Parts: sequence; structure tokens; C-alpha cells
Amino acid sequence: MNILQITVTGVVLLLTTAAVSAQTQFMVMSAKGKVTYQDDGKGPWIAVKVGMTLDGKDIVKTSFASYAKLMLNRSRLVSIDENMTKRLAEFEALAGRNAGEATAGSILEYAAAQMNRTREKDDDPVYGAVRGGFDVFTAVFPKYAVMTTDPLFQWVDADEAQTYDFILLDDQFNTITRMKLNTDQFRYLSDSLPALSPDHQYHWRITRLSDYLESDIQTFRILPADTVAAIQDELGKLDTELTAMGADDVTLHLIRGIYFEKRGLYTDAFHEYKETIALAPDVEEYREMMRNLLFQMKLYAEEEYLLD
Repeated sequence: MNILQITVTGVVLLLTTAAVSAQTQFMVMSAKGKVTYQDDGKGPWIAVKVGMTLDGKDIVKTSFASYAKLMLNRSRLVSIDENMTKRLAEFEALAGRNAGEATAGSILEYAAAQMNRTREKDDDPVYGAVRGGFDVFTAVFPKYAVMTTDPLFQWVDADEAQTYDFILLDDQFNTITRMKLNTDQFRYLSDSLPALSPDHQYHWRITRLSDYLESDIQTFRILPADTVAAIQDELGKLDTELTAMGADDVTLHLIRGIYFEKRGLYTDAFHEYKETIALAPDVEEYREMMRNLLFQMKLYAEEEYLLD
């Protein structure tokens, strides 16, 4: 083979590789009702599942009261509404456009990576390393970082006791407030209790009064006011962009959850994933993302309670 042939062959291989890498991809973020697709537009109709990746040659069909939301090249959402049959190549003209603001583009890319992680077959679920029997109750939220000075306190108690002693401490472990509660959750309201301050750290603990069993001490920090304002502004832009792309409630809660998880706001991420699962209880990928979050929060044994 002479030099010219080698060069031509190399160029062909390079172009072929570039074409494959540039192939438009569509990841299924949410689907409702009966949604099917034909692989390469041929053969039997196959049920569409959340997390699967399709390409421009595939044809997607939705039935009455059904729809699908797909992420195009990890950069923007596209919608296929009810009673439609679409070859995904019809959306390829959008592939070169970004998501509008940088907010949605970066979060969608991260969301795609998270969704893809839940589809990896050979990835051992690290959250399966449960720390032991669930024979004590554990204070759950808030922990780590929160955005509000009126946090919602919640905990899980397998014994479903009726009365608890709640104590809240400042960063020097001085008592801020202590009270007896007849519930496993309550909203801390600063207008009737000692006010909490942004950019401060707090600790809290629950004691079950039936046997005086104590939870671990939980710690959380309230973010500074300017940080909260920046997050709220970013979330507003994200919601606006996603809504303009046709995002449904499932996708909105899912991507908000992913946004909060990325920012380390695990409590907020938990509530968003909880809403996602409530809206789409049969989608295992959403539950898998919640399990990954619970592992990060060191809530291994509570999984069966918190996923219900």
C-alpha cells in the first residue's frame, strides 16, 4: 500500500469515526401511557422505557393520552405528544442549538450522565452495603445544607412511637430550643421560635420517650442569603427553559432533584426525587437515582421506608 492509499484510508476512517461520534442521540427522560418505537424504523414496535437511548433512525409512536420527553444530545428536551408517529431524525435540526441559557444545558448534560449511570448493567450498587439491622430510628432531615431558616424536621422510626424529645443546638452546642413532640415531623417557624440565621451551622437530636433511645446528632448549615438568591435565580431560569422545551412535571421534578444533588443540597434533592417517584412509581430508574442519593446521605438501612 503506497503513501497516498494510506492517507486516503486514514481520512476515510477519520471521517467514519467522526460521523459515528456525531450521531444524534435521544435519551428517554420520561414517558406516559403507551409509547413504542421501531428500531431503525423497521420490525416490531417495542415499548419505550425511561433511560434508554435511541437515535435518529428510530421511529417513536404515542397512543391516546400518551407522550414521551427525550433529551437530545444531552443538551435540550424534545417532546412527542399523544397520537403521534415521529422519526427522531425530524428533531436533528435542533441538535446544533444549545438549550438557551447555560443553566439548562449544563444541568441536562449532568442529568443525562446520572440517568446513564443507572443503566449500567455491570455497575455494582454500592448502596447495597447496608450498615446492619434497622433496629433504631434515625434522624433524617435536615442534614448537610439547607436554603431556609424555617427547615422541616423529619425522622424515621420503625417502632412508630408517639412522643419524642427534640433538641436544637447552635454551632457551639448550646441549646437553642427543646420541646416534646407528638409527631415525627414538624416545621420550624422562626416567628414563634428562636430565629435561625443564614450562614450558620446547627445540630439536632431526637430522643424517643418510650425507651429514651437517642438518634445520632445531625448537623446542617443554612446557606448564606446571597447563595440562596443565586440558586433561586438559577432555578427560575432552569424551570423557564425546561417548560419552554415542553418538560412535563415528572421531568421538572427529576431535573430539579438532579440540580440539587449536584449542588450538595441533598434534602431538597430528596423531596424532588420523592415527587418524581410519586408521579411515576413504576419507573425503576427514578428509584435507582433516589437510592444513590440515600447512599450519599448515609441512609442505607432506611431505604425501604424512604422509597415507599
